[in-house]
Amino acid sequence: MLKVMKILEANIYGYGHFVDSHFDISRDFQIITGENESGKSTFKSFISSILFGFPTKREKSENYAPKKGSIYGGNLLITQRGHKYVIERINSDKGSNLSIMDKQTGEKVPESLLKKWLSGIDKQLFNEIYAVNQSSLHAVLDLKPDELEKNFYSIATSGSQEIFETQKKFMKVAGELYKPNGRVPEINVMLKEYDEQQKQTQHLINKLDESKDLDKKISELQEQNATILQEKKQYEQDFLELQQLSSSWDVYQDVLLTSRKVTDPVSKITIETFERVQFQHNKISALEENLSSIEKQIENIKLQLKEKDFIELNFYLQNKEDFDNLFDSLNSSKNLTRHETVNSERLSRRNKNLRNNKVSLIFLGIFVLSLLMLIFVSNVPFKISGIIGIIIGVYGFNKELKKDSSVESQPISEQNKFDFCREKLKLTNDYSENLEKIFNFQRQFKEQQNFKNEFETRKTFLNQERTAKLSKLREEQIIFDTQLEEVEYDNFDSFRSMYFQQQNQIEVESKLQGLKSQLSRNVINNLKRFSSKREIEEEKNLISNKINLKRIDSEDKTAQLISYKMQLEKIGNSNEIAILQQEAANQRARINTKIEDWLSLVLSTKWLDEYLSKLSKDRLPQIIELSTRFFEKLTRGHFISIVLEKTQFLFLTKDNQEFKVNELSRATAEQLYLSLRLAFVVTFNKKIGLPIIIDDGFVNFDKKRKIQIIDLLLEISSETQILCFTVDISVMCDKVSYEEILVI
Repeated sequence: MLKVMKILEANIYGYGHFVDSHFDISRDFQIITGENESGKSTFKSFISSILFGFPTKREKSENYAPKKGSIYGGNLLITQRGHKYVIERINSDKGSNLSIMDKQTGEKVPESLLKKWLSGIDKQLFNEIYAVNQSSLHAVLDLKPDELEKNFYSIATSGSQEIFETQKKFMKVAGELYKPNGRVPEINVMLKEYDEQQKQTQHLINKLDESKDLDKKISELQEQNATILQEKKQYEQDFLELQQLSSSWDVYQDVLLTSRKVTDPVSKITIETFERVQFQHNKISALEENLSSIEKQIENIKLQLKEKDFIELNFYLQNKEDFDNLFDSLNSSKNLTRHETVNSERLSRRNKNLRNNKVSLIFLGIFVLSLLMLIFVSNVPFKISGIIGIIIGVYGFNKELKKDSSVESQPISEQNKFDFCREKLKLTNDYSENLEKIFNFQRQFKEQQNFKNEFETRKTFLNQERTAKLSKLREEQIIFDTQLEEVEYDNFDSFRSMYFQQQNQIEVESKLQGLKSQLSRNVINNLKRFSSKREIEEEKNLISNKINLKRIDSEDKTAQLISYKMQLEKIGNSNEIAILQQEAANQRARINTKIEDWLSLVLSTKWLDEYLSKLSKDRLPQIIELSTRFFEKLTRGHFISIVLEKTQFLFLTKDNQEFKVNELSRATAEQLYLSLRLAFVVTFNKKIGLPIIIDDGFVNFDKKRKIQIIDLLLEISSETQILCFTVDISVMCDKVSYEEILVI
């Protein structure tokens, strides 16, 4: 089978660091190898530049103009369906010069022939579809599972990830791209140019009789679709209104419930009147609380007086006269002095007794010595002295005895005054101790008397306070009764109840006004049509079903329109129509790209899905069938079937296990990616036929998987030339001949 296009030779006049270089790449499976920085990427860029044009000034990173003054460019020797041509492209300051020469005849052929061979494929599309590299493989496999599914679907239908990537981009400022009545925005300018192209194309197509029938069908379908969309729009508006009614239902129910709480107007009580009456009521309540507190204090005093033990005070009052006399006697200056010095006298008395005893003993000694002198001494002077001594001793001894008796006789006479309280106060014969007890008793009954007097004073004061408060209460009560009469109420409770009822009505009416402000009159009138929220939801569901039916009908009509328009585009064989159609297609693609940004999240994905569906309508079954065979070969028969349900892939193994995309291992996903890419290119090339470029697309594969992919590429190269750029050729050496390896 003859390949549509095959590159035999590359002759470089000057490109990057290549100058006057010749390369033979005529093998079906041609390997181009070399170390890093040897020029593999430059050589690959040279092939692309000869076919599609040199890098522009904007592509600064791809500036391959030679630095040694050589001619910037070169040529490719190709075969196109078995016939040899030389495609030469030279770049200069004036622009790029393209020439195509028939190798056999040496004659130049029109440049448009190259466009026909490329079938509208530009450099970007060629790199996206025909160039397989490791970076695109990594970018795909780093996606999330749901994105990976969409990406594989994009590859299967369009051969690249571009549409999938475009689906992820959305414009932030739509107005800069398109305005309904604008002239300057980019999409408006492009649409105007597209309209002009369409007019020119339509002018040519209208010359063909067959196009008239298609135009009529398209016009009818457009009118029908417009009617359907208008009906769908009306249903959507009805649905939004029902949605608003549903969301307003609870507020509407609150309005009805609150309205029932509104009663007839009651007598108006101003807040000033209520506060004045309430203030008077509070004054009376405060006075009553004060009276209650005073009563409790009086009762508390009575209780404390009752509970208090006044034994000493009562005994004093029973013997008041005796005690007063006793205290008067004790409080006299003499007795007071004695009382104040009683303790010191007791001590002095004891000391004096001791002295008196000593003095008595002295006088007794004098008496005894004098008596002995009188008896035993015959000397007259001594006898006289003895008689005098006896007289002195007797006199002194008797005198001391009289002093003692006079000291003891005085307390006995004083203690007779204590007889009336001796038993009660438990008095003894010790005068000093009795005095202490009596004065202690005096202190106790005086404390009790003071306590009783204090409480009696408080009670008297509280009784006076009670009398004053009662008088004030009667005065305030009269004022309060007068105020109630003025407002025509018998008691404060009914007055207050009516006021609060009135305030509640004000709150109810205020709430009702607030609720009504949330609903328009139109919404309230519409809500009256329903008896429950459930009825609204049922009607919403009915409208929603109608919207879906209209949407499906519109999608069917749109698909039919696309089909008719595709048929219309195929009408006519003139180069002029083909060129105009190609320009329109290119313009459409550019417009569609811009519109994808403008439609943003809402419409871009849907449109691209439809676009993929259109692309895949004819060739997708072939691609799936071919990719199944490639996938089975790469997985060594483990996966035997690929099924596409809408946009979801299912993979069946030889033991009837089913897998989804997100369930595949990374290695298997890489094999699936290559299977889909290669299957698309092989299918696509049946009409176009360009070489496939592999740029280290499987450098990270293990040895077994590298062998499997090389075997598959060798198989594919029988129909499509494959240029494989790689650093590592160790695995390939056993699979290819020496002539199939080009070292640069």
